[in-house]
Amino acid sequence: MQILTEQLMHDLIIHEVKNKYSKIHKEVHINPGEEKNFEIQGLYPDIVFGGYGQIIQIVEVEMENNLNKERVPYWEKLAGLGTPCTILVAKRNQRMLNDLLWKTGLMGKVKVALFDIVFENL
Repeated sequence: MQILTEQLMHDLIIHEVKNKYSKIHKEVHINPGEEKNFEIQGLYPDIVFGGYGQIIQIVEVEMENNLNKERVPYWEKLAGLGTPCTILVAKRNQRMLNDLLWKTGLMGKVKVALFDIVFENL
């Protein structure tokens, strides 16, 4: 159940990022879940920002269950594409991601961005 809940949250965040940033980027492509809608050199990042045939930035949304050494080779591939790469994580998981990036030598190769979910006026 935990993994299903994280996948739903993961995909919700992907869609929210697309909705927010489609106003300032000409193209925002998404690959939620197992969908393969937009490819870059055989990889399917969660979010791809672009315009006029150029890719500006790629974003990988990571939930807590994916913040481990097994995920590092995929991040290395994304960072090696020659396009700015950002890993988007929950604010509460920032330290966990930073530690992992430092230990694996990826800290200087990717950007870390944060999201936070806030419930108000319930």
